Amino acid sequence: LAEALLRIPDKATRDALIRDKISNGNWQSHIGRSPSLFVNAATWGLLFTGKLVSTHNEARLSRSLNRIIGKSGEPLIRKGVDMAMRLMGEQFVTGETIAEALANARKLEEKGFRYSYDMLGEAALTAADAQAYMVSYQQAIHAIGKASNGRGIYEGPGISIKLSALHPRYSRAQYDRVMEELYPRLKSLTLLARQYDIGINIDAEEADRLEISLDLLEKLCFEPELAGWNGIGFVIQAYQKRCPLVIDYLIDLATRSRRRLMIRLVKGAYWDSEIKRAQMDGLEGYPVYTRKVYTDVSYLACAKKLLAVPNLIYPQFATHNAHTLAAIYQLAGQNYYPGQYEFQCLHGMGEPLYE
Repeated sequence: LAEALLRIPDKATRDALIRDKISNGNWQSHIGRSPSLFVNAATWGLLFTGKLVSTHNEARLSRSLNRIIGKSGEPLIRKGVDMAMRLMGEQFVTGETIAEALANARKLEEKGFRYSYDMLGEAALTAADAQAYMVSYQQAIHAIGKASNGRGIYEGPGISIKLSALHPRYSRAQYDRVMEELYPRLKSLTLLARQYDIGINIDAEEADRLEISLDLLEKLCFEPELAGWNGIGFVIQAYQKRCPLVIDYLIDLATRSRRRLMIRLVKGAYWDSEIKRAQMDGLEGYPVYTRKVYTDVSYLACAKKLLAVPNLIYPQFATHNAHTLAAIYQLAGQNYYPGQYEFQCLHGMGEPLYE
């Protein structure tokens, strides 16, 4: 609901969506199920607002109360959702600026956590957008590099970059333009990261952008100025059916370029749009698995492949799933050493599990 409300500009449509989603929820069955005060308080809130929406036409309410709730119900919830979004933003976003994020990270860094920072935002739609993101990334690398203070790519903080933020036409149809215009920006940011010896990860995006991102990565790996440096990273998605084959390619690339690549394995973040795009294009199949259980199995199979070549791959296992974490911990063996592999979680989501 919160995600959808962000995309709806007019109040009437937002209120109609709130009425549809909240009034149908069986919130009562969730009360007291969690030991968390926050979860129970949220459930009581949803129970209250659910009744506020669903009962404002019921005969048992007096006409006056009916009028008040009829007028106030959805706008009240709309305000509440806006407030909740801000509170959740504080929960899941480390800071609004890189300086704020670095300061807020210190508390968990003292407990042994390390951070890979990301600039939140959508893909660039114009050249001006791309330039603004480029400047933001440069400023972030300078700030993160200074905060790292020479700790290196494994013990210090790093950065993740989104290629679609660096060019408004990041697609296969614009291959030549991407290579001529986007690649120099990617190279420039990577050289800056190397200057500070902080890791730089190329974020995963939609399936139809995988090949072009691999071409950019390949070109980057053979840059003479980056020879022998192990701070280049790439994100792969276990829900893509070709993920094991992508790992084979990355292992081969690491061998040919004589480096150790950082590979972050995630389950995947674009499932809905991948399914919809495949249906719209009339494809025979989907580029991603259609059931979560298949993705979970794929994740473990991919983890085994990554762990099998410690000299070529530094695996970064991004998961909030306790079973997946435990399975990888067993697969990796008991002889852990610093720099063998790492687990990752989103800020505000996985800390209790990893603590």
